[in-house]
Amino acid sequence: MSKNYTLTACISLLSILCLGTNLQAQSKALKQLQLSVQLSDKDSCAVDTLRLYSWTGIQVEEIAKVTATKAKNGFEFNFNLKNVAFGNYYLGRLVNNSISDMRPVLLGLEDKIVLKGTCTAMQQISFEDSKVNSSFESMVDSIKVQGNEFLTLITEFQQNAGNKEKQAATKKAIFELDFRRKDLYNRLKKEQPELSKIVALYTYQSFHNNQKSPEQTEGDYIGENYFQFANLSDSSYLRVAFFYEAFKNYASNLVQVGLSQEKVQYYLDQNLAKVGSKNPQYKPALLAAAFGVMASNKKLFLNYAEQYQKMYRGQNQILDNFLDQQILQLKSSTEIGDEAPDFSAATPEGGTKSLKSLRGKVLLLDFWASWCGPCRRENPNVVAVYNKYKEKGFDVLGVSLDTDAARWKGAIQDDKLTWHHVSDLGGWRSAPAQLYKVTGIPQTLLLDKNGVIIGKNLRGPALEEKLKEIFGE
Repeated sequence: MSKNYTLTACISLLSILCLGTNLQAQSKALKQLQLSVQLSDKDSCAVDTLRLYSWTGIQVEEIAKVTATKAKNGFEFNFNLKNVAFGNYYLGRLVNNSISDMRPVLLGLEDKIVLKGTCTAMQQISFEDSKVNSSFESMVDSIKVQGNEFLTLITEFQQNAGNKEKQAATKKAIFELDFRRKDLYNRLKKEQPELSKIVALYTYQSFHNNQKSPEQTEGDYIGENYFQFANLSDSSYLRVAFFYEAFKNYASNLVQVGLSQEKVQYYLDQNLAKVGSKNPQYKPALLAAAFGVMASNKKLFLNYAEQYQKMYRGQNQILDNFLDQQILQLKSSTEIGDEAPDFSAATPEGGTKSLKSLRGKVLLLDFWASWCGPCRRENPNVVAVYNKYKEKGFDVLGVSLDTDAARWKGAIQDDKLTWHHVSDLGGWRSAPAQLYKVTGIPQTLLLDKNGVIIGKNLRGPALEEKLKEIFGE
């Protein structure tokens, strides 16, 4: 195995290829396979080497390469392969050290496969005689057509809200689509069971026609029934690129149908448990969960990305770097609605205090310094609201950007700042200030009881008005 290609390339690859896949775990690998690619020379052919890649869960891996030989009508690339496991492979070439112009092919059941075409585009070359690949491509077309039809009908159903007659007609069309999806699955299960495993990931039966009870929401239905035909613990899914994409779509759908964050995590965890943490395809499932929620729910993304890094760090350096960067950015994000990043620093008494230790109260996080004139002028306002609302659950944590301990402690005493204080005496290099990207002081953030940011830079009357809104008079 000569080279790995990372997820970034593979995500792009999936969108181009409509997701090729390993369809069935085989007890024995095909002992000998001849794979021939014949390209005509009608066009100027710049292809001198073809490479064969296999899907390994979240990436493709190069397993063989051959150079062109001159043939009667153009060029040939002949792969003579041994012990080929049935699964999803890609024919392609490298352009500027990047995978380019890929063509999916299923190998492992037929001992000879021939593809023919021109040099212009690998994706346009066709199979001369391969029942397995012809069936696979027909199946992919069906999945794509049915998926697009479902989205169109759901949009139509939503747009006709209030028009019972039109909604009834659309619901009937959705029912017919449900039938065709299930019929495709059942037919392939009898005729080509290896293909039915892929269709199982996409045989979703609509909520509109299959709601279990009047109380069941669409979100709960999707959470419970999205993979009702698929055995997620089947280890043959490891090399199924469809598996990663289907699990990612499942996660993405869950965060868009009105479920609480707790419910989304509950259903994702349930299906991850069905995969099984010891199964090899748990890796793509966990990564798919992370990327599926990434755009909509930062907290859930952090949860699954950190789980992934804990289990699989070191297996893919580029992916590790990307996830580490995203995790760091999200953990240090200070936008309204974000959970305030935790930190610890020294107290004036010589102990330490963390931000998280103050949860349970509405908290003003106040970055200031003894040498900061505007900070000192704002302190009386903070003292006033602190004294007014501290018995109702309001607290303050002052984070000083001082470098002189005596001046810091003196300012606390002089201004009668009787709340919590911390400082690492690092000035502008203060670790908490850098974590929060503080470039000017005073700078404040108002946090709710759970540590979520609900206000920024509220001073004087604005701070009092917000606290009045929270606590009342």
